[in-house]
Parts: sequence; C-alpha cells; structure tokens
Amino acid sequence: MGCTMSSFPIDLVYLWIDGSSAEFNAIKNKYLRLAGRQETKFTDAIGGSIYRDNDELKYSLRSVVANAPWINHIYIVTGFGQVPKWLNTNNPRVTVVPQESILPVDASPVFNSCAIEASLANIPELAEHFVLANDDMFFNEPTPPDYFFDKNGCAKFRYNNRKNGHLAGDTKSIHQWHLINAASAIERAFGVRMYKYKSSHGMDPYIKSSIIECAANPILVEYIQATRYRRFRDRADVHRLIFNLYDIVHGRAKAIRCHGKHVGHNKILDFIYNLIHCVSIRNSAFYCTDAAESGLTRVHARVVCINDSMDNTDTNREHNWSFFESKFPNKSEFEK
Repeated sequence: MGCTMSSFPIDLVYLWIDGSSAEFNAIKNKYLRLAGRQETKFTDAIGGSIYRDNDELKYSLRSVVANAPWINHIYIVTGFGQVPKWLNTNNPRVTVVPQESILPVDASPVFNSCAIEASLANIPELAEHFVLANDDMFFNEPTPPDYFFDKNGCAKFRYNNRKNGHLAGDTKSIHQWHLINAASAIERAFGVRMYKYKSSHGMDPYIKSSIIECAANPILVEYIQATRYRRFRDRADVHRLIFNLYDIVHGRAKAIRCHGKHVGHNKILDFIYNLIHCVSIRNSAFYCTDAAESGLTRVHARVVCINDSMDNTDTNREHNWSFFESKFPNKSEFEK
C-alpha cells in the first residue's frame, strides 16, 4: 500500500546526541559533579545508553524516504555543536536545531530530554502538526499521514494501558514518575483522572498551538517551566505526555489503546494474544532491544523502536546493525 499525502503539512522532529563525544562527556561530567549527581537511585536518569549513538538516525531517515515520503520537513534537535558526520546539511528538507536555541536563555546546558521536549514548540517555522521521534524509531512499513492525524488535524495518540491507576508499576524508574507527574498536573488543572495512559514506544503526534496553550495554562505552567530548567532528569519532571493529555481533555486528540506484539513468552499464549489483537498490533509500535532475538524481521508494525538498553551487548548492536542494513540498504537524500 502506498503512502498518501496529507492535506496539511506534517513535520518530523528528532532528538539526537552523540554521547561518545569526549567533549560532551567532559561537559556532562562537570555539571554532574556540580549538581552532586555522580550517583542516582534512579537507574535510567543519567545512564550512558540514553546518549549512545549507533547510527540509528541515519537508518531512521532512510525509513522516512522508504515508508513516509509525505513528511514535510525534518528537524534534528541536538546540542553542544554536534551534527551527524554523515548528514547532508544542505538538503532543504532538513534543519539542525541547537537545543539552546529553543530552551530558556539561562537554562543551558541541558542533559534532560524532558526539558527539551517541553520546548519543541519554540522551533522556528515548525509546522502546526508534527510528529516527535527518538533516533531509534523507524517507519517499518508504509505509513500514511492518517496514522498520526485525522483529516481534521486531530491527533491520534497511542498509549499502553497502565493498570495501577495512580501508582507507578516501578517506582524506581524515573520515567514512571514523569508519567505520573503529567497526569497529576492534568488532574489538578481540570479535575480529570488520566493515570491509565502510558506513552507507547513509538512516534507521537503533536499540535504546536496546543503545546503553547498548555504551557501558558495558569496551573500547568509551573510544572512545564520547572521541567525546562532542570539540567538533568529529575523525579519532579513532567513527561511530554502532558501535552497529549491536554489535547484529549480539549477534544484535539483521540486516545487509541495499543497492544504490542507478544514475542518470546509462551508460544501458545503469544499466538492467541497476537491473533485476538492482530489489527491493533499492526497499528501499534513494536519495541525491542535486539532485532534478531525479537524476530523483528517478521514484524509488520508500522513503527518500531529499537531501544539501546544499558544491558545491550556488542552482539545486540551487531544484530540491530545487520537488520538496518538489510531493511534500509539504500543511501538516502539526507546523507552526504
């Protein structure tokens, strides 16, 4: 199936950083020491895998050309003067955005993705409708614009159901607290309980004017502005989920529950689950850390995320590189 064009422009925004840079690590370690953050009880707050670069962005851009050619413009938000070595910066469809240019002037340097995500509406010339992706997310199959927005511009927000209500499933995870904080802020502002929503490991649609409006709300502004000023991830940060929930409250987004494909648990139960939820699975993001072990070559989800876990080995990364090369072998217009 081909990818149709949208009646309105839809941009794509990536967050990217090369954590292997000696200069980046020197600056990060300096500010970690100043903040007394050499150690943290949250395992995912400052881990090296958050910043590690395995050339995923190059293959993700190839996936745009192959499976989402309707994307209007691509913005790559980075920092510390970094630009991917292979990137063709002369391509008129791509713009490198220094993170300090969208953050408050006195907030940089920042090593907190929550702070950067809370500031994306400040990207100059960003389209009203845009999709946010990490560099480890890919268009796995031909994906039409209406996967993200309906014909009226309403966002289609995909989520995983969190059964624990107000409580995080793992309170040692700082990410869980970020999700809770977003829902808590929305409840305080509008009296609506929305704790069941957990962002899927996929690309999410956003509406720029809604983000600006949300960030100006008399109650929500304190949460969002405080997050923008936190140099490192903190338990008190709010996740970008706050913007999705704000749109749901105001009828600008449709919440769609995801059912990620079950692989490698129990073959019989996996088969039954995947059969029952086959339509939802195809339209949900598939998440894994190892392309080979997960059977990713047989997955038909439109969007996939290959997470570079702190536990990943060189073998994991070799499997993923082999998958990328076989899936997206052709050099794209975004490469030198």
